Amino acid sequence: MTQQQMSKLLDIPERTLRDWKHGRNRLYTLLENLEYEDAKNRINAVDMDDIIDFEPSEYSSNMFWQTNQKSQQKVYAIISNYLSTTNNSDINKLCSKFGKNIVRAVLNDKYKKLYAQGYISTSGMDIPLLGKYNENPMFKQILGVINDF
Repeated sequence: MTQQQMSKLLDIPERTLRDWKHGRNRLYTLLENLEYEDAKNRINAVDMDDIIDFEPSEYSSNMFWQTNQKSQQKVYAIISNYLSTTNNSDINKLCSKFGKNIVRAVLNDKYKKLYAQGYISTSGMDIPLLGKYNENPMFKQILGVINDF
């Protein structure tokens, strides 16, 4: 497993893994010799592109209006939809279930795409987006909740 895969799978900063490479060499070597997919399956971890069973009753509201029942949803879609609610308990649930790094990555990706588009379209009205995505007050608020988790 690569250092980047270790960081993603275990939700550990790469800086910590670099320290482990020298200070906790046996632990790092063990992780390095594991196959990513095998380790992922053993700890029930997910990637953004994985499709999982989604249970809407675990969240404050159902953001997938197509069904009120358990359904198959993409991890990216689940995280992206619930970040839109700005509900702290939902965001904490996402961090708990998927890991801070994945939730933060989806937040960054979502806002980068919005700002690349240049506007938010709401009911036929386009609201222009100016400045940098990471200076957006809503982005900062959600990122703060993720970082405080």
